[in-house]
Amino acid sequence: MKKMVFTSLAVISLLGLSGCGKEEAATTKTSTSETQTSESSSRETETKKESATAGTGDWAEVQTKLKETTEAKNMTTIFEHSEPIVNENNQVSVTINGYQYIKLEDVSRDFRIVFGDQVKEAGVLLISATYENNSDKSVYVGPGFSMSVVGYSSSIGWNPDLLEDNLLSQMVASKNEVKPGETISGYVALSVKPEAMAKIEESGVGELEFVGMYSKPDSFSKDDALVEPGKETITLSKAGETSQQAAAEFYGDKVTADNMGTKTMIEAKEINKTEKFEDVSVTVTGYQVADFEPNEDQASRFSDFETGVVLVTAEVIVKNDGTEALNVDDTSATLAIGNSIKMMSENMLQVDSGADNVGKGQEGTKYLVFTLDKESYDKLYKDQGLVLDVNILNTEFERITSLNDLTFELK
Repeated sequence: MKKMVFTSLAVISLLGLSGCGKEEAATTKTSTSETQTSESSSRETETKKESATAGTGDWAEVQTKLKETTEAKNMTTIFEHSEPIVNENNQVSVTINGYQYIKLEDVSRDFRIVFGDQVKEAGVLLISATYENNSDKSVYVGPGFSMSVVGYSSSIGWNPDLLEDNLLSQMVASKNEVKPGETISGYVALSVKPEAMAKIEESGVGELEFVGMYSKPDSFSKDDALVEPGKETITLSKAGETSQQAAAEFYGDKVTADNMGTKTMIEAKEINKTEKFEDVSVTVTGYQVADFEPNEDQASRFSDFETGVVLVTAEVIVKNDGTEALNVDDTSATLAIGNSIKMMSENMLQVDSGADNVGKGQEGTKYLVFTLDKESYDKLYKDQGLVLDVNILNTEFERITSLNDLTFELK
């Protein structure tokens, strides 16, 4: 799909009926027919909704089964999220209906290996998910769910033994097929070892990777993807929820998207300036300057910044009105600070959004990031002007602009 969209879905319908004079009877008859059709459609919609959510709201029942299976003496729900996360494209979708992060205590010895060669404490990420296929052809679900946590080197994966009746086992039995018009819902349980639980307690978040949907069986290549696998930073504690809310004010560069550390805003400004080069329009919507403290997992990458790190991030929208496709993900820039320095954008801190083939009439967004030493910024640069010079590339990785073709005075 495009740039993937994760959002809550709401459907609102409005029906207006009117009629007057000699045509009233005919209008009433037509309106009655329309109402019957609307009611029939509504019943079908409700049936579809029930199908889509069947088995996705029985958290208490699933928790009971989980506790029985693991023989846990105690079970605590640490955090619960009920807003859907939707990964969709055209007529197929993967939806995370909600999730619960659960702590188990004193589990069965049968799960000793699963939970890090111990049974005293165990974590489980319980996910409710739905696959929906509204197309006229079968589609196929890719490999299963996993989660990564900052500071924990291993991937946290699905464990089929935690829930006997689980969504992924069901999909394996049906050879990962979702038939035309079919909606399949169920639960997935990821096992979290104590070492990972400790890291979750520190950050309060994790990065959940969930499945894609494909046009061919047993072919999980990008070319066959109808919905590519999705990634979402999810909240796993109240403290994590607070930090995520604070992070929402920042542009979605890699530092923010991958939860690489803590940003503190120094300056933010809207620009909304547009410049054109041939058939390409480039808009700089604004920029942000932020103090950045990397977490322990990322600290080594910034070890050269002895006095701290300052990030300058610019939001750039590239619109293509020409016939030559553009690779917006590879857009780069230089940033001139007064008459002092000129630096290149840091590609490793920029997110690939899937905008690597932007055709005529399409656009893509790029977050350009520049790194500065904190002491140098405070003493030398913070009051100086900023000029951004944007470079545009085509899909052959060839630069189509030259120096000063697209410049923006930020401050």
